[in-house]
Order: sequence, then C-alpha cells, then structure tokens
Amino acid sequence: MPSKSNPPRGNKKAKATGSKSNAPQLIATRPGQIPQWITVPVELQQLLLNIFKDTFSANFNSRYSELVQEVKQHLYNRDFDNAFGNEGLRQAYAMRWSPSRALAYANIFYNLSTLTNRLLSASRAGAGNLDHGPIHELQDASGKTASVVTHSIEEKTSRIVCIGAGAGAEIVALGGYLNHLDRLALPMQSNIPPDGRRSEWPSQRHIGIIAIDIADWDSVACKLHSGIITAPPISQYASANAKAANAPLIGPDTFALEFVKQDVLNMAIEQMPAIFADATLVTLMFTLNELYSTSMSATTNLLLSLTMLLSPGALLLVVDSPGSYSTVSIGQTSDSGDESKRKKYPMQWLLDHTLLESAATGRSKNASGDRQWEKLESRDSQWFRLSNELRYPIDLEDMRYQIHLYRRL
Repeated sequence: MPSKSNPPRGNKKAKATGSKSNAPQLIATRPGQIPQWITVPVELQQLLLNIFKDTFSANFNSRYSELVQEVKQHLYNRDFDNAFGNEGLRQAYAMRWSPSRALAYANIFYNLSTLTNRLLSASRAGAGNLDHGPIHELQDASGKTASVVTHSIEEKTSRIVCIGAGAGAEIVALGGYLNHLDRLALPMQSNIPPDGRRSEWPSQRHIGIIAIDIADWDSVACKLHSGIITAPPISQYASANAKAANAPLIGPDTFALEFVKQDVLNMAIEQMPAIFADATLVTLMFTLNELYSTSMSATTNLLLSLTMLLSPGALLLVVDSPGSYSTVSIGQTSDSGDESKRKKYPMQWLLDHTLLESAATGRSKNASGDRQWEKLESRDSQWFRLSNELRYPIDLEDMRYQIHLYRRL
C-alpha cells in the first residue's frame, strides 16, 4: 500500500496568527441537506501548525528544500519506496505537506456531527468485559480463508484506525478534534482558555489511534504524538504565570497512539480483528485511490472484510483527490502500451459499488444478503482554505478534496 503520494494542490500562503473565534457548536443536519460547514477556530488551527513547527524546528534549514525536491521527484515517478526510504525524506514530507492536510482533516472531523455525537455519547465506564462476537469467514488477497472471532470491548477508549496515516496529518488532526470534544463536553460556565490549551481541564474523552502505513513512519508519528501530549517549548525568560499556564493540547492519558508498519492489502487475516473489530472510526485519507491502483481486487476484499469486522454504528471515512485525480483504470494494456482499451472508473463509484451493492448482494464470500452500509455524507468537491492569519515557517496550500462517510448498519 503506497503512502500519501499526491501532495495537495494550490498556492495559498499561511501568514500571521490573529483573531478570536466563537466557541465551537454542534451542527444539525436534515436528510438530504448539505449544510454549510463551519471552520475550526483560527487559534486551534495555529496550535496544530505549532506542533509541526516545534516538532521539526531543527529541520527548517537549507537542506530542507533539497529533500523536498527529492521527495517530489520520487512521487512524480511513483517511486514510493525511495520517496519515503529514509528518515530525512519522511520528515521533509511531514513538514511540507502534512500541516495543511492536518488542518483540513481537523475541519472535516469538526463538521461530522455523526462522529461528534457518537464520541460524546460513548460510555465512560471503566475497562469492561470482553465478549466474543460472531465468527466470520474472511479471505485475504491470496485467497486464503480463515475463521476469526470478533470481540466487543466496553472501555473508556474509542479506537480510531487510520489507514495510510504515517505522515501524521490524521494524528495531529485528531488531537485537535479531541481538544474540540473536550470543549463541547465541558459545562457552559467553565472558563475555557482563549488559546484552546488546557491545563486543569477535566479529561472527557479517551481516543486510541492505530496508524497503519507501509513505510516506516514510526519515528515521525511518535514525535508528532509527543508534540500533542506534551507542553510546547517556552522561553526560560517567560513569566511564572506563563510557565504555569503552558500545557499540552491534550493530556497524555487521553490520547494514545500505536503505529503499525504494514501493507494493509497483505495483512494477515488473523491480525485484522485485533485492529478493526472494535473501531469507532476507520479513515482512508488520500489512500483509497492508491490502494485501488495497486490492486483493485485486494482493495475490494479489504473493504468487504471491514464490512464483516466493524460493529454496527462504526463509521468509515474516505477523503481523496476530487474528480479526475481519483480514477482507477481497469483492463489490460496492449503490448504497444496503449491505454485506450482500459476503462476508467471513478473511485467513488467503485467504493459505492463495493459497500452499497456488493456487500449487500452476496457477491463475495465476505458479504451477506442484507444491506450493510448507509451513506451519511458525500461531497464531490470541497475546499479547505487557509486563513491569512496563520503562521508557519514555509508556504502551505489550500486543499480540495472529495469526502464520503458511511455507517455500518
């Protein structure tokens, strides 16, 4: 499974930090209605950018531009092994492209009222019982079949599985989103710090992220996670009050991370239940199209396996490049290299066909005869535009994407 290979397009520059925003509010939607999305407060966006800036502060030097150009060239050649083949290149990618994506992803999470309401209403009972669920027959990409038992664990932690998330954008975005959930959960009379950081806020939510990627992003992911759960650097000359108020974005006991270096298309079927069975949310951010391009059959099998493993109410979020940037070619190329006989299918069509049709018509060993998914949200083209008030050491871009949200029935 390739890593994030298509940098965002655009030329918007992140500039200075600034104005205060109103406290976030839950949004209500009606069936069939496409609401106007609200924007994450600029103060919180700046905090997320600061995590990248502080984490990689020593790397913004003359060597940085050279590394970024090398990553770009490898990605252009679709040489993913070399694009992310060493720590320097991986860090350069995370410094350059993950920040704007993290802001866009945070804005997506911020506006998904279904996810927000689900996490806010999740049980906060302590670690509970382990109950055996149904036995499923799952088939991997090689055709091997095995019986696996899913489990239902009642615990304080809501598990979120992010496929292709090694470069850290999802991790930082979810850190900002958890900060947002805590603000929503606090009583209205609570004194919320204007910059969004919390020092004595009560712990309201517990989220555990499993980030899966084929490249060795463990160090990058862990550094960014550390930047979320530890207080940012502060001048030794800062006042005593400033030092006392300096706090992490999220408390270390509320936000856990596990990185799994794994090609998800070749994941052993025995390994899948432990990762996916109790997930509240599974994300495929700028990853699904690459999976389809690698192997349509294996990707289809992955989606159908998720159908069997995820519990009712679990969410699947897919974000990818819009329009013609996310198409999959199917069929044989002629000996002369002629692509004209290969049919191109939009990624969205393939996704809907798999989840809303194949998973409900018994066309796969992993499918049942009942409808398995409902589609809650779908936008073919959505912009996230950076505020001119933001500040970051290098230029960042606006981002355009398509988004599709499904709920397991």
